[in-house]
Amino acid sequence: MIDIGWMTQNGPWENFSQGQVIPCPGAFGDSEKAMYILLAGKIDITGSDNGGPQAASLHPGDVFGGDEYFTGKTRYVYTAAVDSVAYVISESTFYELSRSKPDIVFEVLRAAYTPPGRHVTQATPTAQAAPAVQATPTAQAAPAVQATPTAQTAPAVQAQPAAKTTTPEPKAAIPVSGKIFPEGHKSYPGLTKPDYAKLVYPKDYTCPYCKKKFNDFRIFGSKLYESAPMRYDLRRFYRDFQPAWYDIVVCRHCYFSTVHGFYTEPKPFLKQKVENELAVISESIDLDFDSERDIDFVFTSHYLALLCANGYLSYANPLRAKIWGNISWLYEDVSDAEMERFAAEKAALAYENVYAGTAMTPVQEQTTCLSIVGMQLRAGIDRNLKKFLYQVKTTKMGEKAYVKMAEDLMDEMRESAQ
Repeated sequence: MIDIGWMTQNGPWENFSQGQVIPCPGAFGDSEKAMYILLAGKIDITGSDNGGPQAASLHPGDVFGGDEYFTGKTRYVYTAAVDSVAYVISESTFYELSRSKPDIVFEVLRAAYTPPGRHVTQATPTAQAAPAVQATPTAQAAPAVQATPTAQTAPAVQAQPAAKTTTPEPKAAIPVSGKIFPEGHKSYPGLTKPDYAKLVYPKDYTCPYCKKKFNDFRIFGSKLYESAPMRYDLRRFYRDFQPAWYDIVVCRHCYFSTVHGFYTEPKPFLKQKVENELAVISESIDLDFDSERDIDFVFTSHYLALLCANGYLSYANPLRAKIWGNISWLYEDVSDAEMERFAAEKAALAYENVYAGTAMTPVQEQTTCLSIVGMQLRAGIDRNLKKFLYQVKTTKMGEKAYVKMAEDLMDEMRESAQ
């Protein structure tokens, strides 16, 4: 069985829009020699004249283009039945893949000399097209995105009640699966951070969802100075700045939202997973991109990014963990202790899912375990805290600084238990 989880994590991969013909040698004389492994979506196969009856459909894990790759002859035309993602094996990457993942190469070679698609041998020349089925991605979880865990629970302070104001406020939209904001979320009108604007600069982006260009901001990383040591939950503090205010980039055309890094280095994304909800939400909220950024804008961008995370296949859990961690920090900063604990528990669960289903480097394993511990402590829960701290201590080839954090936490827990 081909490990499409590994392939989703490492690439190279390419997105194909519904109806797009995927080039293979012979079909287009000037195309780069390539074959593919489908990671998500569905591919329909027709005769090489592009007008014959359908022969089969491909699903995640299927190899196609191998026959054309090795023989140079064109027997089939491959068309994306829905928006799809495929791993690309080119001449430049085939050798490296054979060295790093020979088991995948073996499966590819075996598939190259059999008719493409799981149903090709059963299909007849007169077979009608199979009904389009919503493809479910089968990719395994990707390596943990380096996400900064959230902070300790702030002292409980009476949160500000939502007040009427002339300042534009995001509206609570009700999409297919529920409201964009969870129960208990409040508005904090007029809360801005004008000094933060000094540490960001404008940047042009292209939305991976609607493909339109827009302008947003990026953080001047070189101008950030830490104002305090990193806490046990890995939260970093900077002088006069909170990165969560600008971590999420929102397309002003369609409201597609995700972390900045997923714009600069796109990840496999299945549009059908979110387009219905995103369309409803975009009609139900009103974000002011031109006025001074306020906390309500920041909260809305994060909850939009949580919705959009559902389309990110194996990257969804680490992305959710990062976003929920940010949200918990934001609630801490506005002294909403109840919502801070709520978001911290959500983040802890997401990090636990990452830990349970991800192949990680030693340092990623340490930071993920510390994130779990930090989130659980802030949420006031204990789901095997000692186990995760012990894992941080005993991880081979890990960072000594994280080992020291785990040891200090274990000492504090012993003292508090006495």
